[in-house]
Amino acid sequence: MTSNLPMFFFGRQRCLLLLVLCLCTLFTNSVRAHPILVTEPHSTPLGAHASFLVEHGRPLQLRQAYRAWQDGRFDRGDSPIASYGIGSSPVWMQFDLRNPSADWLPQTLTLGKTWMDHLHVYLLQDGRVLRAWKAGDGQAATAALVPGVGYRLPMQLPPGDSQVFIRAQTPDPFVLSVFLRSQAETSAAEHRVQYGYGVLFGFLLALICYNLMLYLGFRSRSYLYYALYLASFIGMCLSYSGHGFSWWWPEAPGFQRFVILGSMVLYGCCGFLFASCFLKLQEHAPTVRRWVIAFCVAALILMVHFVWIGSHVDAAVLAFNFVTLFSVTMVLLGVLSIRHGQREGRYFLGAALCSMLGVAATALSVRGVIPMTAVTFHGVEFGIMLEATLLSLALARQMRSQEEALRNARRLYRIDSLTGLPNRCAFYEDTLGIWSTAVRHDRPLSVIMLDIDHFKDVNDHHGHQFGDQALVAIGDLLAGSCRAGDRVARWGGEEFVLLLPETTLAQACRFAERLRRAIGNCQLVKGNNRIRLSASFGVVQRGYQASLNELLREADRKLYEAKQQGRNCVVSARSLETA
Repeated sequence: MTSNLPMFFFGRQRCLLLLVLCLCTLFTNSVRAHPILVTEPHSTPLGAHASFLVEHGRPLQLRQAYRAWQDGRFDRGDSPIASYGIGSSPVWMQFDLRNPSADWLPQTLTLGKTWMDHLHVYLLQDGRVLRAWKAGDGQAATAALVPGVGYRLPMQLPPGDSQVFIRAQTPDPFVLSVFLRSQAETSAAEHRVQYGYGVLFGFLLALICYNLMLYLGFRSRSYLYYALYLASFIGMCLSYSGHGFSWWWPEAPGFQRFVILGSMVLYGCCGFLFASCFLKLQEHAPTVRRWVIAFCVAALILMVHFVWIGSHVDAAVLAFNFVTLFSVTMVLLGVLSIRHGQREGRYFLGAALCSMLGVAATALSVRGVIPMTAVTFHGVEFGIMLEATLLSLALARQMRSQEEALRNARRLYRIDSLTGLPNRCAFYEDTLGIWSTAVRHDRPLSVIMLDIDHFKDVNDHHGHQFGDQALVAIGDLLAGSCRAGDRVARWGGEEFVLLLPETTLAQACRFAERLRRAIGNCQLVKGNNRIRLSASFGVVQRGYQASLNELLREADRKLYEAKQQGRNCVVSARSLETA
C-alpha cells in the first residue's frame, strides 16, 4: 500500500495538469471565437480582437489560410495595432463579425498605414467568399486611398456571423491598423485626421514663409536653411502619409516604393545643414562638421545605391537608422553648442530633444519595439511642431543678438573709443541736416576748431597714458560746455571740432574764449606734479562757403593761424584774439 502511494499522487497531478490545459484551451478558443458585434461602435483598432498568422515559406492562398485558421494555427492578437517591424513576412489577419439584425448592414473597413504595399481583403460567410478587395501602394492609387488615414473599403455585412481575412505584405515597417465603423463615424475620423494635417502643414508653411522673408531681409543663411529643413519635413510627411501618392504620382507605384525612404534621408541631411550653419560648426567645431558632412554624404550614396539595385528592405533599414542617429546627433550638437557658450544653444538643445523623442516614438512604434498608438505614431509630428517653435525662438534670439551686435558696431563706428565723443564720420552724419537748415533759412552757423598745444611734448614727457587722460578731460569739458543743439566731435589726434547753430561769429568767439580759459584752468595731476594744458582755436561763421567742408577748411586755416601766432589764442575769420 505504501508503494502505491507515489503512483497515486503522480496520477492525480497528471490529471490536474490535463484539466488545467483543457480549461486554458477552452478559454482561449472561447475568446478567439468571440465575434465583434457590428451594431456597437468601435473607436479603437481591431487588432486585439483578431488572430494572426505569419507566412513562412511559400505564399498562402485564401483557402489555405482559412484551413490554417480552422486548425487553430492563428495566434491571438495582443495589441490593437499589429506591428512586425521592417522586412516582415506577409501576415494574415482574421476576425469574426456578427450582425444581429435581419438586414445587410453598411460598414466601412479602414486599413492603414498608407505605405502597405499589398492588401488583400476577403469577406466570408460559412466558408464562402462574399466580396474581395485589393489595395496598397504596390499598385496605382485608387479612390480607396485616403491620405493620412489608409485604405477605405466600404462593405455590406450580411445578417448573422461572417469572417474577414486580410493578407498584408510590405518590406517597409509592417504596421497594420484596422477599423470597422459606420460611414458617419468613418467620415468624422477622417475629417479629424485631415484637420490635424492641415494645422501641421499650415503652421510649418507659415514658418517657412516667415524665415524666407527674414532671409531676404537679413541675408543670413540660417533662415534659408531652416526653411529648407521645414520644407524637407513637409515633403517627408506628404510622402509617408500618402498625400503625394494620392495627389501627384498616383500612377507611379515604383516611385512610391522609395520616395518615403529617400525623403527621410533628405530630411536628416537638411537638418544637419541647418544645424551646421546655425551653430557655426565651421568656426566652433570644424572636425565635427567634417564628420557630419561625411555621415550625410555616405547616407545619400547608400540610399542611391539601394534604390538603383531595388533593395527595398536595405533602403528602409538605412532610412530609419539614419533618422534615429540624426535625432541623437542633433542633441549632441546642442550640448556641444552650450559648452562653447552659445546662448542660442539652450533653445537648440530643447528643440533637438523634442524632435528626438518624437522621432524615436514613431520609429520604435513602426518597427514594433513599442506599442503603436495614435500618440507614438504621430510622435514625429508632435515633436517637429515643438522643435519648430523652439527653433523659431532660437532664431529670434539669434536675430536679436545680431541686431545688438550691429548696434554696437554702429555705435563703435560713430563713437571715439577714448573720449566717448562722436568721431569725424558721425559728425558729418549729424551736421549735414543742420547745415542744410541754416542755408535754406539763412540762419547763422559757426564752427570752432581747436587743437591742444604741444601735445607731442605732453606724450613724450609724461607718457601716452597721460596724453590719453588729457584728451578725455578736454573731451568731457567740451561736452559739458555745449548746448543741446550744438555738435562736438573729436576730429582726430588732439583736434576737436564744434558746430554751433544759431550762433554768430562774435558769439562763437566769446564761447571759444571761455573754453580757452577753462582748458587753461584745468590742472591734471601726474604724481606730485600739476600739469596745465592750453589750446589754440580757429573760429568761422557761415558766409560765402558753398558747403560744410569749405566751412571746416576755413576753420582749420584759422586754427593754423592761431598756432602761428604763438598758440593759446582764438583766431576768427575777421580778427585775432589772444589770451
